[in-house]
Amino acid sequence: MYYLVVRQFAATLRNLDRILGKAESYAKTRGFDVNNFVNARLAPDMLPLVVQIRVACDSAKMAAAGLAGKEAPRHEDEEKTFEDLHGRIAKVLSFLDGLTEADFAKTSPDVKIKVPGPSGKALRANDFLIGRQIPNFHFHVVTAYNILRQGGVDVGKRDYLGELPLVDP
Repeated sequence: MYYLVVRQFAATLRNLDRILGKAESYAKTRGFDVNNFVNARLAPDMLPLVVQIRVACDSAKMAAAGLAGKEAPRHEDEEKTFEDLHGRIAKVLSFLDGLTEADFAKTSPDVKIKVPGPSGKALRANDFLIGRQIPNFHFHVVTAYNILRQGGVDVGKRDYLGELPLVDP
């Protein structure tokens, strides 16, 4: 689970951080404040960019903490700028980078992981990871990506996927 959770979430958060950097470059080139994107949404009933990034970060740290049997760090939801968003991602990456494969050694697919809602409920580790945390994480990362793409930032699938460790066949 270490590679499914920690390494994949960390890689995707690093890619998201680079995408935020591309948005900053785009705003500078166009002569506007990049922080205009912070409250941008795809649709009126969707969460703004700042919340998409918070939820993606929270999904990653909660998945890792739950499956490793550790307490997730608490982060206040006070981000208002791109600098703050980079900081939120960095805090979560620091937590993820502090976990090791050994932290997940005792986690079997049937271990029960508490979920935030509904209250008093849990999911088996595999259902928690595959049915809830991975899709939720990627939903919010993709939505953040799409908000910036819709705003004119030149990003593509390679930015989302990042560098892949290609090998010769």
